[in-house]
Amino acid sequence: MFDLSGTTLRITASDPGSLTAGSRYVFNRLEEWGATLDVIELSATSGIQAIVAGRADAGTHGADESILGVAEGADVVAIGSPISRMDYVLVAKSGIDTVADLEGRTIAMSGPAGFDTLLTRLLMRNNGLDPESDASFVQIGGSGERGAALLTGNVDAATIGVEDWFEVRDRADDLQVVVALGEVVPEFPSDVYFGLREFWESNTELATALACANLEANSQFIQGKQGYIDFALPIVTGATEEGIGASWDFAMSVDMWPQEAAGILNPSGFQALADAMLETGDISSAVDASRIVDLSYLEEAEAMGCGAS
Repeated sequence: MFDLSGTTLRITASDPGSLTAGSRYVFNRLEEWGATLDVIELSATSGIQAIVAGRADAGTHGADESILGVAEGADVVAIGSPISRMDYVLVAKSGIDTVADLEGRTIAMSGPAGFDTLLTRLLMRNNGLDPESDASFVQIGGSGERGAALLTGNVDAATIGVEDWFEVRDRADDLQVVVALGEVVPEFPSDVYFGLREFWESNTELATALACANLEANSQFIQGKQGYIDFALPIVTGATEEGIGASWDFAMSVDMWPQEAAGILNPSGFQALADAMLETGDISSAVDASRIVDLSYLEEAEAMGCGAS
């Protein structure tokens, strides 16, 4: 369908999770179509920082990174999403039954600018707490590490990916989900494929191919639980068949993998997230999210029949 011979893509990514394994499906398809991929797994820097510094062409990370990039003056564009619905849950020890109960508690976070931190701070503000003074944030690391910190009792609460919750919930009898973020901020986008506008416009076939693979992945994943388990289990470190199966059930319940362009990238959801980031102080000036979302590549791929059953 595509001839990407001679095309190179340097793309940043996190370790694949039980829900975000779709990014690996996309990477595999791009390579099958002839592209050479350099997948850069990040630890100490963000995807948007790597792109702005010229060390990567694109990234697949939280939608907040694309908004941060625009707020800092970069012309960042999102063209697809491996998971289109919010997949975070606030998990806490027994006795913390509401967000208000976080007062005086210790909360694990990925870092000051992490998506999980932003969401937790927003939850606290919306429930009458001051994130700066009413709780203690401790930098732990990724979602899996934050889940482990909950298990060991080193922290009282953490916002983690739902797939990590499914992996830890049966290993402790004193943890519970306080809030499913998708119920509180239903329009917020989750992870997206993003890069500088100039890069996509200079590599339109690559961008359309990525969008096509995105649609294909979504179409494949909704076909059945066992098929998704068989795909994800070998590539998700530390995952169990039960955990991936529970993640698939969750994904089906929230329409995680839409079949149409407008469902994969929701412009109004991006704007709601940008407005929330302004409210929490994560960005200092308003961002017009319509600058970020470009549905044209998904729409072109859709018209080509990509992802059609």
